Amino acid sequence: MISVIICTYNRDRMLEETVRSFLDCRTDHIDLELLLLDNKSTDKTREVGLGFSARYPWIRYIHEPIQGLSHARNRGVRESRGDIVVFLDDDVYLSPGWLTALASSFERHPDVACIGGRVVPHFETARPKWLEDGMLIIYGITEFGENEREIRPPEVPIGCNMAFRREVFEQIGDFPTSLGRKGGSLLSNDENFFLLSAAKAGLKTFYSPDACVFHRIPPDRMTLKWILRRWYWQGISEVAMKQIGEDPLRRGSLAKSAVKSLLALLRQWKDAAGLLSAQSGRGGSTSIQKQIKLCHQLGTLRQFVVEALAVPVRKEVGK
Repeated sequence: MISVIICTYNRDRMLEETVRSFLDCRTDHIDLELLLLDNKSTDKTREVGLGFSARYPWIRYIHEPIQGLSHARNRGVRESRGDIVVFLDDDVYLSPGWLTALASSFERHPDVACIGGRVVPHFETARPKWLEDGMLIIYGITEFGENEREIRPPEVPIGCNMAFRREVFEQIGDFPTSLGRKGGSLLSNDENFFLLSAAKAGLKTFYSPDACVFHRIPPDRMTLKWILRRWYWQGISEVAMKQIGEDPLRRGSLAKSAVKSLLALLRQWKDAAGLLSAQSGRGGSTSIQKQIKLCHQLGTLRQFVVEALAVPVRKEVGK
């Protein structure tokens, strides 16, 4: 059996469209279940989920009251029954052959533990001219080529279209609940930490381009403000992921890293001033790429300080 898990938070309309897209690619010869994990939504997600579960016995609606994407994903794994566990985001459209391609990849490659599918952007309104191809990585777009192949770090599957054999969770454990989206924050890297842990354990990961989804990019995510905020949180996420890994920085190293980041920002104070005044992708003396870099640096600086202050409690107790 294949268990498909869609974790969702306050996206009732998108969720309904994603599930309908899933129904269009379902085939009778593949045994499956679909779990709709409602991560404490306050809109009509419950009604949407219960509506689908009432019509289709293989769809289950589950409410996870603890806020956080990783909590929802971990709950989904515990509730699922399949030998293959798949994660989709609640804002994707599936290609008609997505399910067949995914099942085929696992069947043809019994030594593969994880599979990532292709992710293609679907812009809901006209794409801004300043939004260059090099910036699309922030939307979780795959750049692994046209052919099925093994992928290794730093390449990892995209969280909105990834699948695992159940034994991966038995070996690696849960997604880290200190990372990943929580409500309106853009904290990330929960799946990256999990997938890198799987790679370190010697588990093989494949890329299946035919298992394709189209990731919806709404207008509010095509603004410079959103992109800069996303990169700010990416800087936070990278430092936070480092600190829960096998080789976290100690307080002294964190403090030195914070000072180094601050000095780098001070050397760019003119660019930083331009960043603070920038409102769109059209003007200003600071290029968009510089603004992205500055926001990333601000995020890492913030988290270096946060982690340094937390070290005496979290890292050195009992030493």
